[in-house]
Amino acid sequence: MPSSTMEHSVFNDLESPTCEEIINCSFSKWYALYKDFTLTKVKIIKPLPQSFIDYLTSDGIKLPGDDSGGHIWPNSDNEYSDWEGEEQAEEEEEVNILKKNANLNPIESFQKLHDELKQYVKSFNYKFTPKLNWSAPKDATWILMNNTLKCTSVNDLYLVLNASNYIMHDITNAFDEVDGEEKEKEIIKEKLGFEYELILREWFDDFNPALEFRCFVKNRSLIAISQRDLNYYDYLITLYDKIYDSIVDFFEKNIQTSFPNDNFVFDIYFQRSLNKVFLIDINPFVRSTDPLLFTWHEITLLNPTEKDFKLDFRIVDKVNAGRFASKEHSENQVPKDVVDASLGSSTMSELASSWQKLMQNEKYDNTSSDDDNDNDNDDK
Repeated sequence: MPSSTMEHSVFNDLESPTCEEIINCSFSKWYALYKDFTLTKVKIIKPLPQSFIDYLTSDGIKLPGDDSGGHIWPNSDNEYSDWEGEEQAEEEEEVNILKKNANLNPIESFQKLHDELKQYVKSFNYKFTPKLNWSAPKDATWILMNNTLKCTSVNDLYLVLNASNYIMHDITNAFDEVDGEEKEKEIIKEKLGFEYELILREWFDDFNPALEFRCFVKNRSLIAISQRDLNYYDYLITLYDKIYDSIVDFFEKNIQTSFPNDNFVFDIYFQRSLNKVFLIDINPFVRSTDPLLFTWHEITLLNPTEKDFKLDFRIVDKVNAGRFASKEHSENQVPKDVVDASLGSSTMSELASSWQKLMQNEKYDNTSSDDDNDNDNDDK
């Protein structure tokens, strides 16, 4: 089809990044250049032990016992007491296995890092937000009680990191859009001294999502700006020109010639008075970076060398009812009881027990209903 052919040719115009360009967008790399323009206190932890990386990519969510609640085991006082004889003996054996597995410490292989993290959390007054080299686990906010990335403990940190597809992408797919065989990429990454890193940032209570913007740079020219939060804020329309001018000024004075990549994407945040601009993040100029109010098709068509080129700045200019009706990253969410069950084998037993009880009640209800129908038939 013609449209598919056109889109394919446009995407071919999106130059593949190099390993070095991807690494240049790692937090520690750009932070070293622009620390003075950042918003809050930061702790960079690198290198991360391979055992910690393995923990983040393992199946399920396993938390250390020093920060979690007690376990509830099947016994004669709960619904498992109905299972007698041989079935009860088999169940007791399973419970013993569950207890043994529950006593295994998931952080034993990176105990030193775990102890350090507890100290860092304390230094942030138990209010911080995490990310890896490129991504924050924004798709996993649903797993915390506050539905934000505000973490108050090491276990909160482990929860959001383990539950995030974005974090998994950082570990397993960050270099996918680089041309070449995997073995070649690994050699280049090793030569460049690439390391995975964990970043803890102090939580900023007064953060206003309406004042964060994503900026796209192509051939060292600012080509597009998008509102970062995709909800409608009526006052942004009146601030449009001031925000536009401030972003251009900040880019030209501070980033345009100093960042090593010709193509990249950066996020900035305005103080409520709009008198100061903060650099939040720098991302690779690749399709896995969210284009927000644009498409990558549109972005690749923007050519800053054209005579009549004009920077494209987009904000949400009307209420989008559909946006409010759906929750961001909802495709990553699962029922809370399933999440709870994944945190330990004991809670999985509780979930199974509850399910069995529900099935028994349903069976009883169906039986009662059949009896009632029989009685009704007798009366007729």
